[in-house]
Amino acid sequence: MRKWWRDRPHPWLRWFLFELKFFLFLLLCYLVHVTLMPYVRIFGITPNLLMAVMAVLIVGMDRWRGVWIGLIFGIILEVMQPTQSLFNLLLYPIAAIFGALLFYTKDEERLEYERSIGRSGRNTSPWLRTPACAATHMLIYSTLNLLFIYLRSGDLPLSFILKALLNLVLTSLLAALLMFPVRRFFRIEDPVDPADVKRPVPYVR
Repeated sequence: MRKWWRDRPHPWLRWFLFELKFFLFLLLCYLVHVTLMPYVRIFGITPNLLMAVMAVLIVGMDRWRGVWIGLIFGIILEVMQPTQSLFNLLLYPIAAIFGALLFYTKDEERLEYERSIGRSGRNTSPWLRTPACAATHMLIYSTLNLLFIYLRSGDLPLSFILKALLNLVLTSLLAALLMFPVRRFFRIEDPVDPADVKRPVPYVR
């Protein structure tokens, strides 16, 4: 005999279990980011796991949830690993906002509106948008970080810029690898564009 919560769970119970699963996943990502990732170095650079995860979830879920993810990561890093005052608390949400605005998955209403004004009205493949979103996150993060270093010291070595570019590439590749298991874990399916749906053709005698 199956348990009642496995057979037909209440909508509120499904919502609670999903949010609990989502929160535990974010907590696990943070723990891996601060404990294991410092040992993963390629040419002396560690990819940013949190930025990669943000990109996967922004493309796979709604954009407002992506903004909340950036805020959560920023708060946790600011509390647990403070560097410059409010630095992480500002940069992670800002990066998430830009990623959500540029790479979120458009719903059917938005796609129909774009077609009505003469645009293509299609979602680009999530397999392309996810690494592009991660690259955008790191571009914003690195640019503001380098700007802060330059304003503070008055000098910006070329090695810092090269390391920032390498970090951008590595984080984008990490997002491309993570999007398959993460989307499967949260059961995120590829969106179906209305233009791809074959409408019934009326029968003519």
